[in-house]
Amino acid sequence: MALKIRPGWWALSALALCGAAIADTDHFPDLDIHGMLDLRYQHPEGPVSWVAGGLGKLSYDQGQSGGNIFSLNQAALLMQSRFNWSWSGSLTAKYSDRQNTPLDISEGFLLYKPVSTSAWRFSGRLGAFMPPVSLENTGVGWSSPYTLSNSAINSWVGEELKVFGGEAQLGYQLSGGERITVFGAGFGNNDTAGVLLAWRGWSLDNYTATLNDSYAIPTQTGLLALFPRQSAYTRPFVEVDDRPGFYSGFSLESPGFAKFRAMYYDNRGNPGVVRNGQYAWHTRFGDFGLKMDLPWEIELIGQGMLGRTQMGGEIAGLFAVDTLFWSESLLLSRKFGSQRLSARYDNFGASEHDYLPQDPNNESGYAFTCNYNITLFGQHQLNLEMSAIYSNRASRLKIPQAALQNETLWQMAYRWFF
Repeated sequence: MALKIRPGWWALSALALCGAAIADTDHFPDLDIHGMLDLRYQHPEGPVSWVAGGLGKLSYDQGQSGGNIFSLNQAALLMQSRFNWSWSGSLTAKYSDRQNTPLDISEGFLLYKPVSTSAWRFSGRLGAFMPPVSLENTGVGWSSPYTLSNSAINSWVGEELKVFGGEAQLGYQLSGGERITVFGAGFGNNDTAGVLLAWRGWSLDNYTATLNDSYAIPTQTGLLALFPRQSAYTRPFVEVDDRPGFYSGFSLESPGFAKFRAMYYDNRGNPGVVRNGQYAWHTRFGDFGLKMDLPWEIELIGQGMLGRTQMGGEIAGLFAVDTLFWSESLLLSRKFGSQRLSARYDNFGASEHDYLPQDPNNESGYAFTCNYNITLFGQHQLNLEMSAIYSNRASRLKIPQAALQNETLWQMAYRWFF
């Protein structure tokens, strides 16, 4: 059997060699290892999952193990090495029962962050990484300390928004400790971002894509008849049109009070290009997030996104697929010693503006998520969570299935952080 090595692996190997070359052998390199083990019990109630080829919003459905699923949801290993006082490297390897390969890379990059004695701060990173969208997913393996299921926005970010490129940040710290930061990046290998939002719609998930991942698209709706050059699977980490994308933004932070971040993303995909069964999707969006410390030790995290994705040939200014998408969420959380209680509301939707009525992509919906967790012995965490999702999606009528669906997911999890 021939061994296929994708460009991403070559690039990450080159970054590792660069890190070794700049190491200061008198004091460096050092190595810091962290990890997470996530064991789950899940009980979903709803239609066939999108992972199984349906249009359900969950990753699992009642057809699997009678609706009672026990799984090793994720195991992640984060390895960080400092080469000298300015350069370090970070590599996250993970296992999930949904990955194409048992062990794969979710992030890997070189970080340049020199020590500064002035109010100005500069940093940069180069490699494969997630754009800085989420204010919730701050843990190992892009996990969240608040919930097991990510918000609709961050579910999509974890699934499709992985880039390979370079990012730079420039910050200024005021005398009172407040920080102002601007950032920007150029990247490739994210041309298929948007296919899940258009053809599957929003979902609630906690999955993070790896370099070799692929997802099944809902072919039962007749997509392959409309787009015969499209593969039955979409790959989130590929370059199709050889045209780089970018994102830029800024953040304002007052430690102990609030952090606000806004950004604009554009993968600059050429919607008329298709290669190896993968179309380039022109996807762009604006995103903002706010994290605040409220009275009574309550944390508030709000997020909003508005964007558009287009694919296929253009006729009289219209595209084969043209979907406007939006979502917003609000999370409240409070710690009680070693315990935490969190609740989140999500609202999401999409509307189509293309010339193919045979491919309806309109959608509207909302979701509630409640989570209780307790941390034992400093590193062991138990979670109990319930999510209720209500959505109306026109393309379900083509399966056939009722357009309006109510779905519920009960979860229990044991997570070990080390």
